[in-house]
Amino acid sequence: MGVASRLLSTISKKTIKPFSPTPSTQRLHKLCLPGQAFTPNHIPLVFFYPKQQVDTIFPNGHKQQLSKFLEISLSKTLTCYYPWAGRLKDNATVECNDVGAEYFEVQINSSMDEVLHHSDSRIKDLVTFPQGAPWGSCTDRALAIAQLSHFECGGIAISICLSHKVGDGCSCYWFLRDWASLTRDPNTKIASSPYFVEDSIIPSPLPDGPLVSPVSKKKQECIEKTFDFSALKLSALKAFVEAESGVQNPTRNEVVNALVYKCAANAASIHQSHQLVQYSNIRQSVSPPLPPTSIGNLLTVFSTPIYSSSREGDFNLSKVVSDIRNSKQKLLSIDIIKENEWALEILNAYKTGKGTFQQRNCDVYVCTSLCQFPFQDLDFGWGKPSRARLGGHFISKYFSLISTHDRGIQASVHLNEQQMSVFEKDEHLLRFATPTGQD
Repeated sequence: MGVASRLLSTISKKTIKPFSPTPSTQRLHKLCLPGQAFTPNHIPLVFFYPKQQVDTIFPNGHKQQLSKFLEISLSKTLTCYYPWAGRLKDNATVECNDVGAEYFEVQINSSMDEVLHHSDSRIKDLVTFPQGAPWGSCTDRALAIAQLSHFECGGIAISICLSHKVGDGCSCYWFLRDWASLTRDPNTKIASSPYFVEDSIIPSPLPDGPLVSPVSKKKQECIEKTFDFSALKLSALKAFVEAESGVQNPTRNEVVNALVYKCAANAASIHQSHQLVQYSNIRQSVSPPLPPTSIGNLLTVFSTPIYSSSREGDFNLSKVVSDIRNSKQKLLSIDIIKENEWALEILNAYKTGKGTFQQRNCDVYVCTSLCQFPFQDLDFGWGKPSRARLGGHFISKYFSLISTHDRGIQASVHLNEQQMSVFEKDEHLLRFATPTGQD
């Protein structure tokens, strides 16, 4: 934190309230089962815009006007996404009382490139997100926390931390899309209004009512490193997998998930059985399908088979891609609500007092992919970001994927120090990925 405090100075801190009051009929917002299960953390997202882009709209000397535009558009966005302007009433309910979002404007005494390529991967989060907000608790803070960061070079970063209890990555995308749209044109009308499903889709089936506390996960000692898969290298990786496995048209997600997981599992100091678990958006799997702009934690998970480290022939890249494809396709043949693997995992963890995935008797690697949502295209009025990033996590054996502006993927990988030291040197990984900042 010492390095971050030397790089950072606060210009202002404000509370941004909804532009219009929330109707009294929408005062209480009930959370679905996954929302009840998530600890009260924020999902952190940040977007970087170089000086030459910002100067096309706000040349030097007009940066205060930029902040004012963001504040007004954020206020209008909160009117539509009103639960994020409220506070947690209890573990299963948001009180939509319009107390508002936190908004910070800061000066970073460094260039954008120096922060993005800093040897300490935590620095980019410590200076571009509000202090304590990335994946931090929102029990005593706003459910939405935004920050405008000015770099010495004239570039900016816009970050937002949105309570995971209210919504998932898809929900965050629609919030950001509309915030960007209202900043570009204050008179625009939101194309598709958000639809709040609350607890109507995945309610708590417990006889005693909703969960009284989250299904907590303990923070783990881990470090984060990011790796860039260019569009060219992704094409080569997909061609390699298709030739080896016979899987037709493997997706970017499938091949990157498989490669990162395989290399991470092989880097473990103690070799034991292991499994990959991935989150999946269920909006289009519900019958009838939900609107894409549905807000909530509308998720399930799907899992690969458990691999034994003693059977190397069963754990190669092509086999993992094939298993990912087969596991994902099984979601099409089940009742995604009654047989929701994530909901069943939550209930099992809640009843036993153990964390999710802790009763699988193997090492579990978890992946979240945001690649289906075009975060890299968010334009607040001065063009698309040069980089979009999901903030670092505190859970080991976890990785997230997000698209880059050139149709590539950035993988953010969280492992303990020993495992990371082996993972980052894996020749198969480095054949297709470049450590961020070394391209």
